Formats: sequence, C-alpha cells, structure tokens
Amino acid sequence: MKKLIIFVSIFTILIILSVNYYFEYIGLGDPVRYDKDVVYGYAPKANQKKMRFKKSLITINESGLRSIESWKDSNKKKILFIGDSVTYGGSYIDDKEIFSYLVCDELKRFTCGNAGVNAYGIINMVHRSRYDERIFDADIVIFLFSGFNFTREYAGSDIAHFYLNRDSFFLPGLMEAISFIFTKYDINNFLSKKNDAEKYDHEKELIDYSLELLVSETERLKRENKKVKIFYTIEKDDMQSKKLNNQYILNNLKSLDFDNFYSLENILIKDEYFVDNVHLSSKGHTVVAKKIISIISSN
Repeated sequence: MKKLIIFVSIFTILIILSVNYYFEYIGLGDPVRYDKDVVYGYAPKANQKKMRFKKSLITINESGLRSIESWKDSNKKKILFIGDSVTYGGSYIDDKEIFSYLVCDELKRFTCGNAGVNAYGIINMVHRSRYDERIFDADIVIFLFSGFNFTREYAGSDIAHFYLNRDSFFLPGLMEAISFIFTKYDINNFLSKKNDAEKYDHEKELIDYSLELLVSETERLKRENKKVKIFYTIEKDDMQSKKLNNQYILNNLKSLDFDNFYSLENILIKDEYFVDNVHLSSKGHTVVAKKIISIISSN
C-alpha cells in the first residue's frame, strides 16, 4: 500500500510538471500585466517584454503602449492608435507584425504608440484618450473599432483574466491556465450573479451614447490641434455590415461627416486577413497598415 501511495504521488507530480511544461511551451506563464484605472478601466503596466504564443514578442514601453520605441523620449511626431484587441494585435502576433509598427516602419519620421487594449469598448477608448496623461502629446490620433465596440459596456479591470500584479507563481503556466478557467467560469456566474431578470434591451441607446462620446472626443482633440482619423473595421461573417447593429453604426458614422473617416470594408475582403471573426492575421495587419500609410502620406 505504501509503495502504491508513493507511486501515485510521483506519477501525479510528473503529470503536473508535464502539464505546466506544456503550457509554458505554448506561451503561458508570463502574461502581460495591467494597471487598474478607475477612469479608463485598465492598461498595460509600463516596461514589459514578454514572449507569448508562437514565440511572439510583446513589448510595452514606458508609457504603457505596445511599441518597441520609446514614446516619452521620442523627438519625432507621434501617431497614437487607440482601439481594442484588434488594434493591440493579440499575444499571437509579434510586435513587428502589427499595423501600428508597420506604419512607422514605413513612415520613419513618426513614432507610433499602440494604446489598443483587450476588451475595450468605445467608453474605455475615449476615456483613455481623454485622461491618460502619458499620451497627451500625440500629433495624430487614430481610433480603430468595429461595430461590437459600440455595444460593449464600460470594461473594468475585473472583466477578464488580466494579472494586476507582477507576482511570480509556482508552476506559472498551469497557474495562468487555472486563472483563465476560474475567471471565465466564475462560480458566481452560476450562483449570485446568475441573471434571471428580463432582458432590458438598451443597445441602441448605448450605441448612440458611444457615438456622442466619440464625437465629443474628436472635437476636443481637434481643438488641441491634433489630427484625428477614424477607422471602422469589420467582422469576417459580416463583411458588408448588414447586421442591424453594424448597419446602424456604420450609417451613423458616415452621416456624422467626420473629416477623416474610413471604412475598411473594401480592404479586408479575404478570409485570410482574419484569425477569427474579428481579429486580424499578420496579412490583415499588413493591408490595414498600407491603407493607413497611404492616407497619412497623402495628407
């Protein structure tokens, strides 16, 4: 019996170590860390360099922006990109494959900073632009979003499995996987937070409010003599924006007559430009970068 217990214990330990090794091998264990902010929700902690999925490098500079260049110390004119995970690029796209890097790799007179953050909605984007003093000195501000950003409520730091500390954990790959599972399948969602109320559908009101915020912020930025450009990206399963919400949002964006509004409907025309329904592949980032480069170069 004692030998059996020893054998089972050793076998269990080997299994746990093997699982942890596998998770670390695929890129888990040392995630990007975030700072909580009550106004814009959260943003990456400054000064990080991580190797994540597919050996992709993720660099966060001293200003909390995804960029291999310094923002604070740059003497060049600055282009700030604001968006969600589409802009951020994801942990499976290398620093040098995201469109924010590709733009400044071509337009070397500029420094590019990427303020895209996973799960941001329009409210988060606008508040980040308005209240994050580290990025106030941008010369050009580019917002990039899709329809679903307008129906996202304000995202706080508890919205996903983000690490809000720099702590090191034993078996880090396994711990990150457990953190993800426990956050995604929080037992509270099945107990106290299980929602049995009637659905109150205020999506249209949220869209309208988000549009108002966007208009207000673009006008504020322009009063500060910044150039503002707005890009609308699409969903792979709705390339013509025929879904009711997407159609409503796109029509409103066009009717608002922004000085520099661009839809990517005629750019993202191939399935290979996406890794899923919304996030871009490296090819998708390349074609978006070319579009942005052509617009900035012509202005």
